[in-house]
Amino acid sequence: MSDYPQEKYIELENNPYLLGRITLHQVKEQFHAEVDIINKESHKIFKHVDIIYHQLSAEEALIVGVQRLRKFLDSVERTADDSDEKPDILH
Repeated sequence: MSDYPQEKYIELENNPYLLGRITLHQVKEQFHAEVDIINKESHKIFKHVDIIYHQLSAEEALIVGVQRLRKFLDSVERTADDSDEKPDILH
């Protein structure tokens, strides 16, 4: 019996309705991680972030998955901050 896939959840500071989810898969001797942002109640995917392939351990796959999630959230935050600084040219 396989212990995979495994799901790890990460609370998001700014949003009480969403979670980060890292799903770990084992394929032969390697591990893959699927990185998503999901609805907290329904667990439906809100945003697919990335897939990480060919990691040597589940721990490495999880670490890289968390790093990718953080990088994505940082880029979204930067984009939101940049849009606040620019004047609204639509109105």
